[in-house]
Amino acid sequence: MNSNKTFRYADREELYEVAAFLHDSWQAEYRQVISEDYLDSMSLTERHERLLKRFDERTSDFMIMHDEGRLVGVSVFGKCFAEGYEEDGEISAIYLLHDYIGKGYGHALFVRVEQELAAKGYDHFVLDLLEGNDRALRFYLAHGFERVADRKFRIGEIDYPLIVMRKRSGMSTNEKG
Repeated sequence: MNSNKTFRYADREELYEVAAFLHDSWQAEYRQVISEDYLDSMSLTERHERLLKRFDERTSDFMIMHDEGRLVGVSVFGKCFAEGYEEDGEISAIYLLHDYIGKGYGHALFVRVEQELAAKGYDHFVLDLLEGNDRALRFYLAHGFERVADRKFRIGEIDYPLIVMRKRSGMSTNEKG
């Protein structure tokens, strides 16, 4: 696949498109992991409002990746507020269009977000993922993250197991996507 990747921070006016991208990603990627009832009940309007709040409060940044002018990837990142990791940068979301997975786009977006967090002065990065998201787990391990904790996260009416992963800034990353 030829590539003309561009990265930039999303403007406030673009957050509806970011919210729709994240909403559609959850719908497509988590059907086998999260309750279908919850997925079907998710509100794009509520997601958009949450992103606007994070943008206005400056608690998160939103990186968008285009290829040939098409939005193909989104990441949400910023200061971590989770207990024990308050000094870390957090990658709270990183998603690609399904057709772009496994072709180096995730690696490119991930490395760019890590660079942005390092430039903001974070010495460590933290993220979490749903247990059972094996493709994401392999991706993060290949990028130098280590499993540091397990916790539960309520989605709808169900507590789902999460894997907490952490990495020191500047650790080498696997050059494969």
